[in-house]
Amino acid sequence: RDPGHEGVDDGWLCDKGRFAYQAIHVDERITQPLVRDGGELRPVSWERALDTAAGLGRHKGHVGALVGGQATNEEGFLLQRLMREALESPHIDCSRYGSVSTQLVHRVLGNPALQATVPDLEFAHTVLVFGCEPLDDAPILDLRIRKGVRRRGVQLAIATDRPSALDANAKLVVRYPPGGESIILAQLLAALRGDSAPGQIRDLARLMSRGGEDVVIVWGEQIGMAAQYLAAIANHLGLSGREGAGLLEIPSGSNGRGLREAGVLPDAGPGYRELHGDLGHNARVMASAATGSEITALYLFQTDPVRDLPDRARWEQALHHAGLVVVHASVLTEGLAEHANVIFPADSYAEKDGTVVHPDGRLQRLRMAIAHPGEVRSGWWVINELAKRVGLDLEVLTSGMAFGQLVGAVPFYEGLTLEELGGRGVRWPERPRASAFPSIAGEIIEPPVHDIAPPPENGTLRLGRYRPIWAAPEVEVSPALQYTIARQQVELSPLDAERLQVADGSTVDVAQNGTRLRAKAAVRSGVPEGTAFLAEGIAADSANAFTDDEVEVRKT
Repeated sequence: RDPGHEGVDDGWLCDKGRFAYQAIHVDERITQPLVRDGGELRPVSWERALDTAAGLGRHKGHVGALVGGQATNEEGFLLQRLMREALESPHIDCSRYGSVSTQLVHRVLGNPALQATVPDLEFAHTVLVFGCEPLDDAPILDLRIRKGVRRRGVQLAIATDRPSALDANAKLVVRYPPGGESIILAQLLAALRGDSAPGQIRDLARLMSRGGEDVVIVWGEQIGMAAQYLAAIANHLGLSGREGAGLLEIPSGSNGRGLREAGVLPDAGPGYRELHGDLGHNARVMASAATGSEITALYLFQTDPVRDLPDRARWEQALHHAGLVVVHASVLTEGLAEHANVIFPADSYAEKDGTVVHPDGRLQRLRMAIAHPGEVRSGWWVINELAKRVGLDLEVLTSGMAFGQLVGAVPFYEGLTLEELGGRGVRWPERPRASAFPSIAGEIIEPPVHDIAPPPENGTLRLGRYRPIWAAPEVEVSPALQYTIARQQVELSPLDAERLQVADGSTVDVAQNGTRLRAKAAVRSGVPEGTAFLAEGIAADSANAFTDDEVEVRKT
């Protein structure tokens, strides 16, 4: 990729991207295969590691696979082939949330005619950021939005449960309780149609409908099925097919969009192709299935569900119960260290050769910049060798051959070549073959919406969750980023802090159903009363230990 691509990063690099490269060279890096022997992970040869992992073949039909956002399109494509063709299992997913249907997001909201571009954030009349925090989820987009506001006069609206770093730049800020996304979007749609709605929502509707034709809605995958309303809102505003306007999703993983298009989904194949036979379980359901007999082995590609996914205790139980756990990882996290049977050393982004897809649909090349350290091998090579051992010849000798297979399997990629991608990439929604994107018949049915529940009256607080940009194992092992390591803090409103007699910066206990976390109190004026926010994805005291929506906060 060329540095300074105006269609991607405009020459900017976030602090995490600037310094986390140090994780490539640290002593904590896994650089040789590991196999559990006598209860401990021990270095072994590649032959032994692959032969041990080939035990997945004894679990045909009962393997679950989770793929992290660092995987390339080629790695995801080959892994879903391994799962479906050799291991005869449909249980594969790349989302942390597993709560949005493929039919809705990928065939409706992913429609090329509705896709905004990154430069649109700078030149639109109005930008709505809904249900996400770009500073944490996609910092380069955060910078582009700020540039649009400051230099181009973009009207910015923020609608989030948690205070946003962009609030100070916004013309209008709407705050709602955690889990209130469907209600807010339903109210917004009603206001756009001229029906009754709360005053602040009417102001938002007025800004979006009268502030200029070019409207961009930036939304986060974590809003779940509330996304159904975005399609109706976009249609009402006439965003489909309008240049300079549309929807821009921030996926839960950096290559989340590319992996979904490559078929790393439980209910669709490459190109969102309809699957025949039983559909697979998403990430949420896999945890429960793996504690029984439906899923008996797990394949984890650059992800640790104990750390990355909701319901930590359920995933710990699932990993403990699994007969075989095969992992690709570059750093040993707690869940992997305790439960993995085989660990393949994963290559870093600087060592990968393949492609990824930007959130706005730009297919880009990754080229190997440095050699693999130690005995690290390419992810696509490992999947290919493992496939041979379970009876499947993937017929790939290079990542370029895997890309060729991917292009042949995804109709809207048809005709693309690595030469065409070059250093700047290609936005496939702008190509003629974008017309091959699958459509669905009928209209999206808007779900019933209930009123926003009042704050709990029993002294507990509604629980909101977020994932800080620094919540990553690579950050924790990078010398220059030690001071940024995310540690748990509970964000409270000033009124709640006063009621609980909790001072800013003091240590508190946060509890739910007998589970207790230790956190530092952070009193923030923008936090809605009756709400507490906790961080997920961090090494210690992560909010994924809680499964319900209310917590109790007490002084220690």
